[in-house]
Amino acid sequence: MNKLEIKELAKRKGLDVVEETMKLNESGLDFQVAHVEDEQGEKWILRVPRRPDSMAKAHQEKMVLDAINQYTNIQAPYWEIFTDELVAYKALGGVPAGTINPEIQNYEWVLNIENVPSSYHESFGRMLAELHQLPTNLVKDAGIKIYTATEARELMKEKMQKVKDEYEVPEDLWNRWQAWVDNADMWPNHIGLSHGDVHPGHILINNQSEATGLIDWTEVAVTDVSRDFLAHYLFTGEEGLTKAITAYEKAGGKTWPLMKEHILELATTQAITVAAFAESSGLQEYKDMAQQMLGPIE
Repeated sequence: MNKLEIKELAKRKGLDVVEETMKLNESGLDFQVAHVEDEQGEKWILRVPRRPDSMAKAHQEKMVLDAINQYTNIQAPYWEIFTDELVAYKALGGVPAGTINPEIQNYEWVLNIENVPSSYHESFGRMLAELHQLPTNLVKDAGIKIYTATEARELMKEKMQKVKDEYEVPEDLWNRWQAWVDNADMWPNHIGLSHGDVHPGHILINNQSEATGLIDWTEVAVTDVSRDFLAHYLFTGEEGLTKAITAYEKAGGKTWPLMKEHILELATTQAITVAAFAESSGLQEYKDMAQQMLGPIE
């Protein structure tokens, strides 16, 4: 949609916005996002689904957001407009740590990624600790997926096998995956409420580079919470991951001896996530990307 079309859509849903203030963010796979002001100068975020399946989990997401807003200090969207065509909420404080620029296929950073401050590692760890400690009974009726620790591990095995059946997986990578899923000590015995898509574009930070909130909760589930640390490791390295886990534990987050090693192994499965998106979206470019991430076809 162009700006005028989004403005007209918002108006049909009861929100009068000023087109001249609108800035579009095209980086999202599921939603086109517009940052805009209403006629009173209030800042809003508008999410327009790119495909019908983009809204498949919207009701679940809203119920989880309501719980996050009521029971935690984590900044999260409060949806004031919720329809199949448009989701709208007042802008939160802070800005994304980084935003993907589709033209360069990389992040444009607000966070100093070359010298990430301790305030970011520590606040990120504390934020995840608060999220993962939220009693899961508060979201049990939301309809989100809920896995036991054993089920989460078995699910990973199934995903690995599915990718092996449909793609060329190098033998050394396959053997590494199997060693990981067969090692019970690597895996947590507990689960928690997991955002599921924690990356710089979804992490809000303040002027002190402290993580204050999370947006886009489409992939939320009760499962192995390790996945919420993955992007932090990918962008800040093993040292950054260690700092975040230390802060996480100090804030009451539940850890285990091989937590860091588990996350390092999880990082080798990114192609599995891309393959799953390729299947759900039907987009060939993501299927090609998944194979590229796995390695060249011999």
